[in-house]
Amino acid sequence: MVTVELAIGVVAATLVAAFLTSLTLLGVAQAACAETASQVARQTARGDDAAVREAEGRAPAGAVVEVARDGPGVSVRVTAPFRLLSLPAVELSAAAWAAYEPGIGP
Repeated sequence: MVTVELAIGVVAATLVAAFLTSLTLLGVAQAACAETASQVARQTARGDDAAVREAEGRAPAGAVVEVARDGPGVSVRVTAPFRLLSLPAVELSAAAWAAYEPGIGP
């Protein structure tokens, strides 16, 4: 009797640990999208193309960075697929906006 209960407990603990690890990885990927969007918007608004390329290079794998120069600033949207094991992918996204620096414009 104790063996079956122990086996069920170990399986349950493993599933809970896997779920918590997945949530952590999801949060890290979302934070990476947000950081990339923020940095690309800021550097584009400053007119620093080299820093923009560097920031885009730090985006999560498979991410798409969209930059729109609209009116008084720059808006950036980063979308990235998040896949864990063989589960269907979840699309993560983050957006940021920054005003142009003086002397820099569309």
